[in-house]
Amino acid sequence: MTGLVSCLRCPQVPAVRREQWRHRHQRKSPLRAPLQHPEYTATMERQFEAGPSDAMAPLVRREREFSADFAAMESIPGWHIQCLQVSRGALAGHSVDLHLPAIQLLFEDYRNVATNHFGCGPEGTITFGVARAMQGVGMLNGIPWRDGFSAFDTRREIDSIVMPTQLISIVVDRCLLGEYLWHTEHADIERWLSDRPAVANDASLAASLSQRLHLLLDRADARSDAANAQALRHHLQQGVMELLGPSIVDHLYAARSDRSEAPHIDVVRRARDYLREHQDDPPSIGQLCLALGVSRRWLQWSFNEVLQISPHAYLRAMRLGGARRMLAMGSPGVQVKDAVEAFGFWHLSRFSHDYRSLFGELPSETLRRARLRA
Repeated sequence: MTGLVSCLRCPQVPAVRREQWRHRHQRKSPLRAPLQHPEYTATMERQFEAGPSDAMAPLVRREREFSADFAAMESIPGWHIQCLQVSRGALAGHSVDLHLPAIQLLFEDYRNVATNHFGCGPEGTITFGVARAMQGVGMLNGIPWRDGFSAFDTRREIDSIVMPTQLISIVVDRCLLGEYLWHTEHADIERWLSDRPAVANDASLAASLSQRLHLLLDRADARSDAANAQALRHHLQQGVMELLGPSIVDHLYAARSDRSEAPHIDVVRRARDYLREHQDDPPSIGQLCLALGVSRRWLQWSFNEVLQISPHAYLRAMRLGGARRMLAMGSPGVQVKDAVEAFGFWHLSRFSHDYRSLFGELPSETLRRARLRA
């Protein structure tokens, strides 16, 4: 846990607090991959050995274009996330990512369609989201999500509906953030964020935070040469911390929800796992209820509470999404009929109609484009 190592070795952190953090994190077994990127992992390790005063960790800038195969949406260092399109249209979007040893800044633009994102964030981090221009209402682990500011602890899995929106994700090392908040705000984020996300639906707050974060991105682009790497890294990290500190205390703390997410989230995740295991012979809603040991009403309620979508519509989106992934790979010898059979569709014509209705193109067009790209 690299963030914890840096915190425990930092001479500015009082010995008592370092010991508290050591015991707190040792009680929890690691469940996720560390926040890292192949271009800076080795430098980051040298930084921890040398100490904070000798840190020369680089800034890594990446760009991603979202397309039909979802690969660019899911390939974020340290994340184990999957995406599923749940509304009609052609998937499109773009992201500019900044990676520092203890912070990720993801400037993502989701266009046209709603997507379900589920999985795990980087180990030992807390993720904040600033959403603007959201078309409709999203969901974050069962909490309605609009333009505003949100946070979730990555020790818990995320299950969200992301509407078309401009989203800035700030992924921060938990130890680094915890120490900063303790000393500057006298706040202990561990006490109130570990059990459920926090969402502050406030468009004016989102506009202000977005503007300031884009200023940080502009400065990073303007000073990206190696000679300024250390000063830029320090400037960005300090800027992010100064932005997050008061925003967390003044807005997110008051926006905490007392509702329990566990029962509904558990049903949705168990249903998703069961559907994956039986993708070639998809169950009916009645069979799914029997397998999960829940009533039809409870299944419907759980999907509505967490994802705002019916179980039947989600089942159809999973099967069509799986077929699209298969076709988008463009593997030699694969035909449309292979995807039809692999995901339990009975009629090629009905499959093609539903596929085009959801994705805006025929399955044969997806396959043709994938082969041209290959």
